[in-house]
Amino acid sequence: MKKNRVIKPKHFKTHWTERQAKLKEKSLNLAHPVVKASYTWSILSEQLCDVLGPEVHHQWFKEVRPLVISHNVLILEVPNHFSAQWIHTHYHELIDVLLSVLDKRLTSFFVSQHERHNVPKIASLLVESSASEVNRKGEDE
Repeated sequence: MKKNRVIKPKHFKTHWTERQAKLKEKSLNLAHPVVKASYTWSILSEQLCDVLGPEVHHQWFKEVRPLVISHNVLILEVPNHFSAQWIHTHYHELIDVLLSVLDKRLTSFFVSQHERHNVPKIASLLVESSASEVNRKGEDE
């Protein structure tokens, strides 16, 4: 019988604070978008393993590779389009909630290895779509 796992945001916030302190000690530069993506994914991946369990984590997140953080979007590479769609459909909301604990501005986007060469285009499309969404919300008010 599966046990239900409870997400404890305070635990994640504390974990993030501890990791930030260690990072400062090592003098790594989190301003670099590739370094920040890698570091953010390492924390997020640990949290996903805690929440979903090692079996699910291994099946869906073992081969995820962080690419870059661009325009507050953590772009992650997966082996194929099916994996990208599955993760988006089943885990995207959870991932974005966990990301919001790390940085309220961050969101995630999964691309397949085949789509990787279009990452700059994808990032600019995400920025355009979020800007148009903000404009629509402003018009509705």
